[in-house]
Amino acid sequence: MNFLSFVNVVIVFGFKVSALIVSLSILNVANASSHIVSIEDMGLYNWEAIEEKLPGYGSNGPVVLNWNPDNDFFTELLAYNFGYSGRAGAFCWNGENCALELSVNEENSSIKLDSFFLGYFGYGEVVEFDVIDLETEASILSGSPWVDGISGSLVTVDASSNAGFRILFGPDGFNGGINNISYSYDSGLALTPAVIPIPAAVWLFGSGLFGVFGFSRQPVSRVIWG
Repeated sequence: MNFLSFVNVVIVFGFKVSALIVSLSILNVANASSHIVSIEDMGLYNWEAIEEKLPGYGSNGPVVLNWNPDNDFFTELLAYNFGYSGRAGAFCWNGENCALELSVNEENSSIKLDSFFLGYFGYGEVVEFDVIDLETEASILSGSPWVDGISGSLVTVDASSNAGFRILFGPDGFNGGINNISYSYDSGLALTPAVIPIPAAVWLFGSGLFGVFGFSRQPVSRVIWG
């Protein structure tokens, strides 16, 4: 191998090592993903209990959905395919304190509840809602919007929690229904640059440079022409 070829090999090797280190550093980020849970996509018949037929439907990554968190026949959420402000909806028999829970079951993970849709089966009525942070057990957002039977009402939450959220709605949660629960999560999974120690890579690159300078002590004409 002549002098110029050797220099080229060492330089290319150095760039490859540097690129690998940079790539691993870039991968050291959290794994985030967004989801919208729609009642229309469940494929259930009207009046079927969601948690009974499709346990944890809508769960993704570290986030687990429970459509009957109180294990109560009267407040468990049921599916209905059409009529809640032109959409499907989840409702409960009792109509009061209908509950949906989104919890986080992994350490170093969090959930961001973006929004949900409230619809009404009929002309329209006031539907109360309350969003509770499971970490603090405190209400972070509540309201009582008029939900008409045509356009419904989009509730924007835009809040994060390391434990999850409980969504309550009613008191007419029989004619009022919930749909299109939008959330994203951060799983906290990451790769670390320590997989390939930076000092070792630097040492290899330095050794290559040392070899270059060692060979360069010979006359250039001898290295090239032999």
